[in-house]
Amino acid sequence: MSVVDLNAKSACAGLLPVTIGGVALTEVEVGRMWSVSPFAGAGKACETALEKVGVAWPKVGERNTHAAWFGLDQVMVFADTVPDLPAAVTDQSDAWAVVLVSGDAQAVLARLVPVDLRVPDSTVLRTLVGHMTAHVTCLAQDQFEVMVMRSMTETLVHDLTTAAEALAARGASGGHI
Repeated sequence: MSVVDLNAKSACAGLLPVTIGGVALTEVEVGRMWSVSPFAGAGKACETALEKVGVAWPKVGERNTHAAWFGLDQVMVFADTVPDLPAAVTDQSDAWAVVLVSGDAQAVLARLVPVDLRVPDSTVLRTLVGHMTAHVTCLAQDQFEVMVMRSMTETLVHDLTTAAEALAARGASGGHI
């Protein structure tokens, strides 16, 4: 009988970090993530239950310390556990890849997303990156987190790398789009 040694790997293992010109791409280890979608009429009860454990329900299109808006009546909670909630709750911890784009982040992402990236910090944009559905969060004007389904990790890293290489080839810097 053979023994199989299974080793957990992060979504971006072997792909990141990468630095190209004024852009750095690094993997973000977010830990445990929970998708929370309240049952009909239970939104307020979910908000109250999460507040009791220190998790504030985010406003539409925003992110806070422990939660991010993820769509209509859906948030992603970043915590080790979640309380019993009147909601559909699923563990999404291994389902997503999260990449931090730093430096000329707006200029790189402007080549890949069809939305205006000049948004306030903590803004979550549900959009496309290339042809992939993604959640893009503005952490600062020169830092964005890009979150895609884990199965799209290699494509995301490829697209971000290609955009960063194109930006570096032009000699662009300072976040000019």
